Amino acid sequence: MTTMRIEAEWIAQLGVSLGDISAQLAQAGDGDEDASAFGPGDAAAAFDHLMAGWRRQRLAVVQQLADLSDKAAVAGAAFVETEVAVGRSLQGGPR
Repeated sequence: MTTMRIEAEWIAQLGVSLGDISAQLAQAGDGDEDASAFGPGDAAAAFDHLMAGWRRQRLAVVQQLADLSDKAAVAGAAFVETEVAVGRSLQGGPR
């Protein structure tokens, strides 16, 4: 039988880490300054198209990571509350 152990602190740290990754990715450049290296023509236009897609996907991932970070913070708090409630119920204290 497989057992899994989850600690509230791990979930909270996961939320912090996801928030950090989101912030770093949000600050990543889009590479717009590099398009001029191709000069005029099809290559520059293709590069611009590629970079527009990169920016769109990067910003979507930033938002998803930020949402996951928030949800991990909520889940960590819920784990703490649950652990406290279970501990009290096992001791016969108020719930």
